[in-house]
Amino acid sequence: MFCGLLVTAACADDRDGGGDRARTADLDENVAAIVDDLNGYWSEASSDLGFEFEPVGLDRVSTGRDGVLCDRRPIEPSEVTGNAFVDSSCAEGITVAYDPDYLGGSLVRSEATLAHEWGHVVQAQATELDLSLDPDGLPIDAELQADCFAGAWAGERAASAIEQLRRDTAGAGDEGEVDIEDPHAHGSPEQRVAAFDVGLDGGPQACVDELIDALPE
Repeated sequence: MFCGLLVTAACADDRDGGGDRARTADLDENVAAIVDDLNGYWSEASSDLGFEFEPVGLDRVSTGRDGVLCDRRPIEPSEVTGNAFVDSSCAEGITVAYDPDYLGGSLVRSEATLAHEWGHVVQAQATELDLSLDPDGLPIDAELQADCFAGAWAGERAASAIEQLRRDTAGAGDEGEVDIEDPHAHGSPEQRVAAFDVGLDGGPQACVDELIDALPE
């Protein structure tokens, strides 16, 4: 039996569900390690951006299957199916939610997805940095800036190969022609990778000062 390499890899007999339990344990450990690293990185990097980052604890990271509350209501699995999101309006505090099936036990997918979501956490905590809130900003700018912030983190801290993270970021791009005014647009594969590379090469400040001019049409 072949087992893929994760931060903590395990190989288990899939009879009686052992393989599913092992993959879940691997994913949980990967997520915990990535969350800790993202919190550490942004706690250090935020001072250069002019704000004090507040770490998001694992108790505010939800799979939709663990009873984490937002406004006293549990987040439901259907809310995160095939997806991940940040909700900064919860009375209990910022919530990051993800579908474990979407992450699929992959370290690359876990790092790419969570690094992007922590980009949204940065925007929520320092709204003055959020490009989508500029007078000429659009919702897609927030998504591409989150990719940029992910690239900044990845350049210094990611365990996965950068090229793998770039491919995963591209794979999450919108299909077909992107209407930049669509409130649900995240960017084409080319735009998302370009945004990632701005952060990778220039760090977090470039995601504020240089991103828009660097994006392909």
